[in-house]
Amino acid sequence: MTIQLKVYDNGDHTCLVWLTPDAKPIASCRGFAVKRVKNGIDDYLHGAAGFSDTDTFDPHNPWKFPLQRFLWWDYLVKVNDVVQYSVVPVVGPDQDHLALDAGLASPLTPAMTISGQSTPHIAAYFNKGIVAAQWVSRALGETPKASSIKTLVATVGNPLRGELSGLLRPQILSLLKDAKAQNGKIFAALYELNDPELIPALEAFGSDCNLILANGAFSTEKPDENAEVRAQLRSNVTVIDRMVSEGHFAHNKFVVFCDSAGNPLRVLTGSTNWTTSGLCTQANNGLIIDDPGVAGDYLDAWKRLQAAGNEYTPALKAGNSTARTAQVDGCSVTPWFAATSDAQDLEYARKLIDSAKEGILFLFFNPGAYASDPHKWTLLQNVLSRQQEGDPNFDPDLYVRGVVNQRIAGLTEPEAPPAASATGAVANGAGTSPVTLFRGGDTPKQLGHEVLIPHNIKTQFHTWEAELLGASMVNIHSKVIVLDPFGENPVVMTGSHNLGFKASSANDDNLAIIQGNGPLAAAYAINIIAIFDTYRWRSYVEAKRADPDAWHGLEDNDSWQNGHLQGEDLAELEFWLGTGASKQTATGVRSVSSA
Repeated sequence: MTIQLKVYDNGDHTCLVWLTPDAKPIASCRGFAVKRVKNGIDDYLHGAAGFSDTDTFDPHNPWKFPLQRFLWWDYLVKVNDVVQYSVVPVVGPDQDHLALDAGLASPLTPAMTISGQSTPHIAAYFNKGIVAAQWVSRALGETPKASSIKTLVATVGNPLRGELSGLLRPQILSLLKDAKAQNGKIFAALYELNDPELIPALEAFGSDCNLILANGAFSTEKPDENAEVRAQLRSNVTVIDRMVSEGHFAHNKFVVFCDSAGNPLRVLTGSTNWTTSGLCTQANNGLIIDDPGVAGDYLDAWKRLQAAGNEYTPALKAGNSTARTAQVDGCSVTPWFAATSDAQDLEYARKLIDSAKEGILFLFFNPGAYASDPHKWTLLQNVLSRQQEGDPNFDPDLYVRGVVNQRIAGLTEPEAPPAASATGAVANGAGTSPVTLFRGGDTPKQLGHEVLIPHNIKTQFHTWEAELLGASMVNIHSKVIVLDPFGENPVVMTGSHNLGFKASSANDDNLAIIQGNGPLAAAYAINIIAIFDTYRWRSYVEAKRADPDAWHGLEDNDSWQNGHLQGEDLAELEFWLGTGASKQTATGVRSVSSA
């Protein structure tokens, strides 16, 4: 038997997960090497760390810095690259006598072409806006500064801007360019707008750009965040002002692309504000649904906003309080719009969360405050309640991973007083760790805010340099929930919606809920787990840097495998190696496998 390997792709990077034969340790294994064939050229992924602080990386034998992991990422791929992978055990009596064990290596995976296109008419794109990263620190020099990164990412053509914006920026620009070339019309609803490339791309449409422009993150001192760009655009494009009052945000970020006659063709939605920070220094996503019916739903919502002026009229809320489900690529697409009359969008989402059977992954920006009334719960509360004994939907086998942008009492912090739900259960485990992971009969593992809240490496640790935490207070701006990505009913929820009661009841927002599209669910899932592990490692460094037993290099023995191949760690690997992962249909997962 050989190693079992699965590879997932979301355009931004690939995610590799593997398991040893029969999930047993390999004798004398000092780690694994990941062999990659990219566009016909063989190489090995860089393991980044040696066996001690003094080890020197050998570029001619990169496998001598093996991975003591079973889950890894390859960010050095680009769209249209063709890749294959094999995982090879690195064995030997000690670190000075290492060899590759080709006999146990996983077979080379089938060729995979890197693409953000999940299924023929649905695509997801991501940026690289996690600035708490080693490559960003090195690009900024010895002392990373938020002020300098803000200048660099606002400079068109700057390499750091290009890297941090990932596939999102070029994809948005490509959509606009193609629509203009076909004499199309666009209907946009935007919360913030300041990017030096996106503004001219809108201006190119002239009066065929129909833009509902909000007053953004306004305050009494600055009642219109977009005043400057509003004045610039008004003489060039069709600008419709939406100046909402305090207590509301006109928070949408979507564009409907139409033909020259104004017939809807496709829609771009997601979490990305049209700003330099939204593109480059916050984790964000963009979702493209290439379907006239779904695009028509967004256009109808746009027209309701136009008719409402600056108000939240009964007609606006009534139109937003029902939703139509469309069939696209064999999956169900249900777009919801806010404000609603009675949180109908959240109720629809809650039922799906309560029905998840295998796992839930999430990214939250600002879902809102803890609430004792279940009708006013954020969706984060619904997710976390499924891990709490006494909740009617408690599931001890549910896999949960996610990141929340900030601390929220009672949700990411345990200090809030207990509050009983309508069923009598204590909501969200108040008074305990906010997330408790269960797997069968294993001892529960409690995860506190340190793995939920973004962290950075604040000072040098081993070979890791000091990092930025962000160029603003926002690090995670994506708003995403993924349910059962490798199961029978994978679900993705994303859009501008912050996934809380205020967004549903008081803001302009949109939320696309897509059921049955495994490739899309896998794309979002690997984006989430990579972000989660990024911050989990940084949290560990800051918590353990003064500990003499803190990690400083690979273990020079084969016992490192033991913790990975039992209990919750093994259950995690089995989750990512899920049975649904081998399907290649519209409802399966876009992946390749060596098994």
